[in-house]
Amino acid sequence: MEAQLLSIFLLFPVLLGSTAASGATAASSTGFIKKSCSTTTYPSLCYSALSPCARTVNSDPWKLCGCALKVSHSYAVKAKAAYASQANSSSLTKAEKAAVKQCRENMGDSVDQLKQSVQAMSAIIQARSSGSSSAAAAAIDLDFQVSNVKTYASAAITDDSTCLDGLEEMRVRANLKMQIVKLETVVEKLTSNALSLVNKLKY
Repeated sequence: MEAQLLSIFLLFPVLLGSTAASGATAASSTGFIKKSCSTTTYPSLCYSALSPCARTVNSDPWKLCGCALKVSHSYAVKAKAAYASQANSSSLTKAEKAAVKQCRENMGDSVDQLKQSVQAMSAIIQARSSGSSSAAAAAIDLDFQVSNVKTYASAAITDDSTCLDGLEEMRVRANLKMQIVKLETVVEKLTSNALSLVNKLKY
């Protein structure tokens, strides 16, 4: 089959505008990330995905959540692009094109939900950095914003699951199905980890 979905997807690096920290700061930051990731559903994936954010995150759980959501959004964007690239492949049957199209649309919804989740978390982080935690919380209605973050991330996971559920009802060759499952699973796992980190925030 032409243009492997997963191969296209994995060619894209995650670019978050951060670089690895150095010296004692690096050890402290990566240690914090590793410890935080240990309580998520997929700790190894969590750590490998978020360790590049060490310099930006330092030991701030809010910034760690922000990084996790940005990573999820980044991968979802690239997954959507991979689907778009595959959609017009001449090697696909009509049914397979329909399956790819449906999953692309679901991933598009996931992208939108994750974007809103990132924006909500970014607003929290910005407010917290501009004043005392209590004043910041009052200014942005912290409970409401955190609730929004959770709602958007949960909806993104549902969108990913919808693609996989629909795939079971379509006539799709095993190799294409495997590619789609792997593609969706990476995004779903990253988002699940991000949501897990958000759920553990204390405020």
